[in-house]
Amino acid sequence: MAHRAALPALLVLVGSLGGGCQLLPSNAPTAEAPLPRRVSALGRIEPLDGISKVSVPSSLSNDRVREILVKEGQRVEAGQSLAILESYDSLQATVEKSKASITVAERKLRSQDAVIRRYRAELTQAKAEVSRAKELFAVGATTANRYEAKQAEAEGSEARLQEALADRDTLQAELNESRASLAKDQAELAKTTIRAPYGGTIFKLIAHAGDKIGEGGLLEMGDSSRMGVIAEVYQSDLPEIRPQQAVTINADGFPGHSVRGQVSAISRQVSRQSVTSGESGDNVDRRVVEVKIALPAEAIAKASRVNYLQVNVVFDPLTPEQRQQRPSQP
Repeated sequence: MAHRAALPALLVLVGSLGGGCQLLPSNAPTAEAPLPRRVSALGRIEPLDGISKVSVPSSLSNDRVREILVKEGQRVEAGQSLAILESYDSLQATVEKSKASITVAERKLRSQDAVIRRYRAELTQAKAEVSRAKELFAVGATTANRYEAKQAEAEGSEARLQEALADRDTLQAELNESRASLAKDQAELAKTTIRAPYGGTIFKLIAHAGDKIGEGGLLEMGDSSRMGVIAEVYQSDLPEIRPQQAVTINADGFPGHSVRGQVSAISRQVSRQSVTSGESGDNVDRRVVEVKIALPAEAIAKASRVNYLQVNVVFDPLTPEQRQQRPSQP
């Protein structure tokens, strides 16, 4: 009987404990939202407009360098002389010879003009005498033979004038040819002085005095006022890249130093990776897309002194507004 009386009390206790369990706080872990994905890539510092390889004209491809007029890191203006080739002296002599030929041709032409003026005066005189002889012959004051002789003299004067005019045309043609030769020689001479195609900075001297300029060219230069970073982004990461996206840039060997930048352009061409970490296992055959990153003004001056420096680039996660933009498709 005692067991039967205790059973209801036990059920009440269990029920109260069960109800109390619902009031205790839950210790089960809550699911955390995943962190936004951040794309990273390797890159290099260089002008955003690219690097120009300055070489020599094909007509002087076998020439050698006589003198280099600039140094690496030097700022140059458009048209400034960069180097002089060995053929400068010989071509300068050719130019002087052409100038001398023009001087001679011009002197001959002036002399011929004097001859022509004399023949014109003789012809004018001869025609006047023919006219007078004709009047005299008409009134019987002179003979037919004298009249005909005056006509013959006038015809001779006319023939000499025409011949002199023809000789002048020949001399003029020779002068024109000499002037054309001079222009050609001067153009070839100008090629022996290599000039800067635009204002920029000399990044690398490839050839030196005495060297024959090969396919590598004379030097490399670029516009250091537009220094930036060329990041090589894996093709598979391209959907996470947008124009104006913020990035963080740092370089090995400069711990604690980083620079913020912004995506300025995304290439539409896929190419092989050219910047690698140098570690074993690197897949150098990965396909990448070049992404240009603009630097703040205060970082451009420093960047111009470390051209080609390899850097690490980490792209900020896309904002909701940027994600609405259509990703680039190379």
